[in-house]
Amino acid sequence: MNRSKLFIGGVCAFIGGVILFKHFTSVDDNKSSKQARFTIGILQTASHPALDAVREGFMEELTKSTHSDVAFIVRNGEGSTANIHTIAQQFHNDQKIDAVLAIATPAAQALATVEKNKPIFIAAVTDPDSLGLMHATTNVTGTKDSIDVARVIDMLIALVPTATKVGLLYNNGEINSVFLVKQLRSELEKHTLSVIDFGISSESDLPTAVQIACMKSDVLLTPTDGMVALTISLIASLADKNKKPLIVSDNTLVSYGALASRGVDYKDSGKQTAQMAYQVLIGAKNPYEMPVEQAHSQAIYINKKRLHALGLVVPEALQNNSVMVE
Repeated sequence: MNRSKLFIGGVCAFIGGVILFKHFTSVDDNKSSKQARFTIGILQTASHPALDAVREGFMEELTKSTHSDVAFIVRNGEGSTANIHTIAQQFHNDQKIDAVLAIATPAAQALATVEKNKPIFIAAVTDPDSLGLMHATTNVTGTKDSIDVARVIDMLIALVPTATKVGLLYNNGEINSVFLVKQLRSELEKHTLSVIDFGISSESDLPTAVQIACMKSDVLLTPTDGMVALTISLIASLADKNKKPLIVSDNTLVSYGALASRGVDYKDSGKQTAQMAYQVLIGAKNPYEMPVEQAHSQAIYINKKRLHALGLVVPEALQNNSVMVE
C-alpha cells in the first residue's frame, strides 16, 4: 500500500457561517481511504503544541504498526464548541470512517455524545471517569494525561527551595484544570506552602493575572491547561521579566520559556494511544476490555537558559531524571 501523505487543506465554509479548518493526509482523500484497510477520523480540539504532538505521535505510530495500511481524516475545531460538535456529527455520519481519535476533553465529549458504535480513542483527557465516558460497554479507550501531582511538587521544592508562596495559574472554566488545581493545592498545603489562586476565564485577563501572580508569589505553577498552552510565550515572557520561576505540567512548553515540567510527553502519549488503537483494529479487542491508561511521564524537562537566568541549579536528587532543554 502507498504511504498516506499529510496534506493541509484550506478553510471550508459550512452552513450558517461555521468555518472549519481541514487537514488531510493524502491528495485524494477518497482514493486513500479506499486503498487503506482502515480510515481514522481525528478530531483535535484546538491548535497548540501539546495537542499537535498527540496527533503527530498517533499518526506516526499507527502508520508504522499497520505498515501504512491506514488513512487519516484530520479536523481541527480551533477551540470552537460549534465546530467541534459539527465535526463529530460528520465523523459519525461518514461510513468510511472505522474509528475516531478525540484529542482533548471537548473533542472526547462531542464524539461520545453522537458516536455509540465506532471505537473512540482518546488522548490529552485528564479525567475521563468524571465525564461519564467509561462504563461496562463503553466504546471509548485511550490515554489520560493526569499528572503525578506529588512528584510535580517534589520537583518544585527541589528546584526552588526558597519558595514559600505558590501562585496557581489556570483557566477556571476548563474542567481538567480545575480538577488538577484541587490536587495541586492539596499537595502544596501538605508541604506547608502558601497557595494563591489565579483562575482566569479569558485570554484578555491573562496579562494582568500573570503580573499580579508574579508580584504575590515566589513561583508560578500551572496544570495541564489549554489556555496556558496557547499563551505560554506571553506567560513565560512576563515571568521572565519579573524573575519568577514558571513550572508547567506539559513537557512541550518548557522550550517556550517555562523553567521546568514533570508532566506528560504528549507525542509519546499519542504513540501510546496508537498502540491501543492497534489492539482494537488489528487485535480485535473491544474498547471496554482495555482500561484507559495513564500517559507516561517519567522525565523532568528543564529549560537551561531559564535555570541559569534565575540563578538556580539542578539538585543531585533530580539529575538522573532530568532532560535539559536549550
